Amino acid sequence: MKSFLTTMSLVSFLFCFTKNIHAQKGFSPEMYKMKSNCVKIGTTSLIKYYLSYEHAVAKHFSAGIMASYNATTFTGYTGTVFTRFYFNEFNESGWFLEAKGSYAYYNPKAYTDSHYWWGSNAPYPSNLLVYTGEHKGHVNYLYAGISGGYKFFFSKHSFFECLAGLHYGKATFGKNDTYMEPLPGMYGADIKTVFYNYGPGFPFHFMINFGFDF
Repeated sequence: MKSFLTTMSLVSFLFCFTKNIHAQKGFSPEMYKMKSNCVKIGTTSLIKYYLSYEHAVAKHFSAGIMASYNATTFTGYTGTVFTRFYFNEFNESGWFLEAKGSYAYYNPKAYTDSHYWWGSNAPYPSNLLVYTGEHKGHVNYLYAGISGGYKFFFSKHSFFECLAGLHYGKATFGKNDTYMEPLPGMYGADIKTVFYNYGPGFPFHFMINFGFDF
């Protein structure tokens, strides 16, 4: 939780810092000429689909919001606020750093209990783990992260960007959210284990975006 609060403090600081820079700078002909807004769509390693809006508050700083839908095992929605520092200008190709804070809600298929099925009809080795109490789970996830990436303009207004980074947060689960039926390649069916080892709680993220500035 300490890491989460530290990262969220960094997001807040950078956002206030960029607003302060913008206020001190006042009107700038260069900023007026520069394209200072963009919209993006993208996806990640967790097969989330994103739509985001970003606004340049200075040549090298921006702030934005993002909404996403997760179409994998942990189906649900995420809302994000973020801020960026561009080593080149906002509307130029180049490297950038990003800090973000997010809230997500997921409702995966979950189970309350499990037991082994024993008997002559059970497959070898004479037992089968059966999950009972199927229902829609309730997972709330609050997290923050940092990333680095590259933005590449392939036309006057259109660009591609990719970024990778780490995030950390705390998830709360519904009272009866105990198990998930494991998918191929998963070890363990405890819903918390699946969430943190294979799902949104896994600390590494990778993202690609296509965008248009205006």
